[in-house]
Amino acid sequence: MKNFTLVFTLFLILFAQSAFSQENEPNNGLKHIMTAEEAAKSYLIGLNFVETNPPTGVIRNVEEFGNNDGALIRYPFGIPISLIKELAKDAKVTTVVANSAQQTTVTAQYQSNGVNLANCSFLIAPSDSYWARDYGPWYVTYGNNQIGIIDFPYNRPRANDDEIPKKVAISQGISWFGMNVIHTGGNYMTNGIDQASSTQLVWDENPSQTHSQVAQKIHDYLGINNYMVEQDPNGTYIDHIDCWGKFLAPDKVLIRKVPSSHAQYAEIEATAAFYASQVCSYGTLYKVFRVNTPNNEPYTNSFILKNKVCVPIMGTANDAPALLAYTQAMPGYQIFGFLGNPSTPWESTDALHCRAHEMADQGMLMISHLPLHDSIPAQACFQIDADITAFSGQLIYPDSVWTIYKVNTGNWDTLTMTNTSGTAWSACIPGQMEGSMISYYIHAEDASNRASSLPYIGAPDPIKFYVKVSTLPNVVISPDTLLFRTFEDVMNGKTAVVRNYTNQQILINQVNNTGTTPFAWEIENWNMTLPYTMQAGDALSFKVKMILPVAGKSNYLCDTLFVNTTDYNNQVMICADPYLLTSTNESYQNQGVSVYPNPLKSSTTFNLYNGKEGKVSIEIYSVMGDLVSIPISRTLTQGTHAIAWEGTGNNGQKLVPGIYLYRITSGSEISTGKISILK
Repeated sequence: MKNFTLVFTLFLILFAQSAFSQENEPNNGLKHIMTAEEAAKSYLIGLNFVETNPPTGVIRNVEEFGNNDGALIRYPFGIPISLIKELAKDAKVTTVVANSAQQTTVTAQYQSNGVNLANCSFLIAPSDSYWARDYGPWYVTYGNNQIGIIDFPYNRPRANDDEIPKKVAISQGISWFGMNVIHTGGNYMTNGIDQASSTQLVWDENPSQTHSQVAQKIHDYLGINNYMVEQDPNGTYIDHIDCWGKFLAPDKVLIRKVPSSHAQYAEIEATAAFYASQVCSYGTLYKVFRVNTPNNEPYTNSFILKNKVCVPIMGTANDAPALLAYTQAMPGYQIFGFLGNPSTPWESTDALHCRAHEMADQGMLMISHLPLHDSIPAQACFQIDADITAFSGQLIYPDSVWTIYKVNTGNWDTLTMTNTSGTAWSACIPGQMEGSMISYYIHAEDASNRASSLPYIGAPDPIKFYVKVSTLPNVVISPDTLLFRTFEDVMNGKTAVVRNYTNQQILINQVNNTGTTPFAWEIENWNMTLPYTMQAGDALSFKVKMILPVAGKSNYLCDTLFVNTTDYNNQVMICADPYLLTSTNESYQNQGVSVYPNPLKSSTTFNLYNGKEGKVSIEIYSVMGDLVSIPISRTLTQGTHAIAWEGTGNNGQKLVPGIYLYRITSGSEISTGKISILK
């Protein structure tokens, strides 16, 4: 019995030592930087990597601050359990463990620390380190509302870590794609639309590929059109972008700040100036926010999940200003500060962001929208167009898709958006007086009990624009184009409204009320004597009816209606589609067509569903009826297709900014619409 007691006691001591050793050597003796032994084996990195074909269709890289519902971490931990507890309150936490025994250990730790086990799951797989950010999966949306994982050769010869993305894909039942670009997650940031950034490390570690070849693969696999690669301003061994910068929104970036006496001051300021000069995916310059890191604190190395921002803090007086910087940059988000574990403290080159990775919501409710911005001329209404996709496959509730707006400091008002076709929704914010500031955001809900907003946080940080103050009296006619596409349009007429958005009277002295070429039309319901005085804020409606329908022509035919005032002229384009079909004819509109972005600055994509294999053509016309571009005219297979167009004419040159009309012909189906090109 004494011998049994002695053996059992020795077993407990050895088990405790083993557990203690494991907790104190959570990375198997590895460092964030390669060890000398690893450096000698660096030739193994990517040696047996198998590249796959890239995803198909329109590809979008899911951003850290976007549609994610969970975090990937690894045990033994590099982050405090207090952080895990906070994340698991309302998000999923997936923990990588080596075996079921570790799972039991972690479960016990979670339970004793009050972690919400209902939101915890485990991935049993061997791993080498806790730097889940660096080797973790990159999520994309692609194809027909699909979600996949992009993998890459991890820039460390750590075979177990390098396999984690593939095992995550298998466990989630989603597709895995291999991109043969040696990389690391800490050196990659995306704004969630079509832009991303890294340091020159990505070039250094891929010497067999040119810079253009690397950028092309980033485009092909991740949907990135503008890959901004910058010299690392920190001058450290790691060269990771998360040590000095971070995208906070599609138009926001956070850059560290140091005193002018700091050795890297000039390089860091030059980097901040670079991003301030870059045009974001919204067509505006990036908003650059700064966080003070006088002692090289890792404040940019934070982790965003849903509406929470978790910031690594150091227990010094500089923590409070850092948290305030996040509060100012990200209104409405919950900002938390977390001290590192004593055994695995935060470092300037290795902190919270390095040790956790977001996981995409596979049933995400995604809203895509090109925001209105800057100053916009007064108009009858401000068109809001959005693409809304329920990846869950569930119904989007039509009565829960809203544009929510307010004028200046007034109350929020809600507009129910209309499903115009496929995933396209629209609403019109009523016109406002010049000088007004309009704030708005878009909200949607679906039958999977998901709700989503754009911007992600909604009302606390809405999109804003101003109604431009003009130097001339401003009379606005809405809509700016009356497009006759059906016989019903011809018989019933199309209505427009004239509004005076100035603070003064406007005299209308002439209205061109009869067109003669290339077809005949007339104005009805214009019951006033000219000249006519419009008071400030007045609105007048009138109807245009076509007298002579058009037939036998191949192009759009357009005329112009002028409403002339003493100081200012306004016009409405009146256009007729020669293929006048009845609106009850099912072949009239292809409900699977959407165009995004619209308006466009550099390029757009026609997303369409081809009902059966056959020839599909897209034609672009000027408002004068000239055929100016044919983006596609060829046979397409049955299914969903994404056709990119760079806004170029038949001569390959960029078309001048303005309004154009498109016509998509697929078999007997014809879909038409308006598209605008911005300067």
